[in-house]
Amino acid sequence: MSDTASNMRGSKFLRFRCTHCGNCCTDTIVPVTHHDLKRLSKGTGLKAERFCAFYKADDFDDGGEGLGWVELAEGRRVLGLKKQDKADACFFFKDERCSVYEHRPITCRVYPFQLDFNRQGQVTRMSINDAVECPYELDSSQKLAEILKNWNADDRQDDAYFRKVEAWNRRHKGGTAEEFLRFLGV
Repeated sequence: MSDTASNMRGSKFLRFRCTHCGNCCTDTIVPVTHHDLKRLSKGTGLKAERFCAFYKADDFDDGGEGLGWVELAEGRRVLGLKKQDKADACFFFKDERCSVYEHRPITCRVYPFQLDFNRQGQVTRMSINDAVECPYELDSSQKLAEILKNWNADDRQDDAYFRKVEAWNRRHKGGTAEEFLRFLGV
């Protein structure tokens, strides 16, 4: 994929600056993969069971379209970061900031950018994801190459995770959440 911004609609978003409103950490469920869980466990010293949860379709505004659905004894679920007990915030959202920023899930690294590509793999359009309100500013500087690096890492990580989910669903359909996490190696 090209890392140039020429001929890209929405190139103004390369001036994106996060205003640290916290909306993306408080108004969403963050789906995670086994790579995310391993990185977070290593970085925090916590076991994955402490900070992950399994969500139902009803928990997502769009029903969880396009996510990796795991077949468990309790039904179809999506693996995501746990929410805080008394808030709708991510487990790792502390003091109005991400407390695991260096180890955060790849989804968080890509957010809030949306990219469209042509058949040659060049970015043709960049926009801001509208899943949650994002009161950003356009007074900074983002590198398209860095955004693409995270985008490609997200694709690779998702592909590997979806293959694991498919293998689980074929062989272990109906197992427990704990068994699935062991299956993932976390």
